[in-house]
Amino acid sequence: MKEKVQAALDNYVLAYTNNDKELFAGLWAPDAIFEDPVGAEPCIGIEAISAFWDFGHSEGMTIMPAEVQTVVCGSEGILKAIMQVHNSSDNSGMNISIVDHFVVNEEGKIVSGRAFWDENSITQADNLKSIDINIDDFKDRG
Repeated sequence: MKEKVQAALDNYVLAYTNNDKELFAGLWAPDAIFEDPVGAEPCIGIEAISAFWDFGHSEGMTIMPAEVQTVVCGSEGILKAIMQVHNSSDNSGMNISIVDHFVVNEEGKIVSGRAFWDENSITQADNLKSIDINIDDFKDRG
């Protein structure tokens, strides 16, 4: 089971690294729940999780994981990373220090994902204009 969880975490990172929505969507069980950040309305099911991807990857936006660390215990895993957000349309960006908690099923699909981050997790990206973010607005992304 540990290998399946590690593969899910590795492919999660790979999806962001390669800006690969298809890989990202394929990681999730059909009835998966994804809460990013914790406290936001959860995305339930692959369609809603795919819409979350689209929200974070609107025109010109990329999200690149850096300083990735993982811990796997049984069917669960923690992924800690700096998500480097960059909008090429206006050369703005930010870094978000996140801790993700995932539960993976026997098929190796993610059934639950919860991203822990808040305003204190955000820092200015080097050489980029600041992206102003209100976490409450982000949680109400609709």
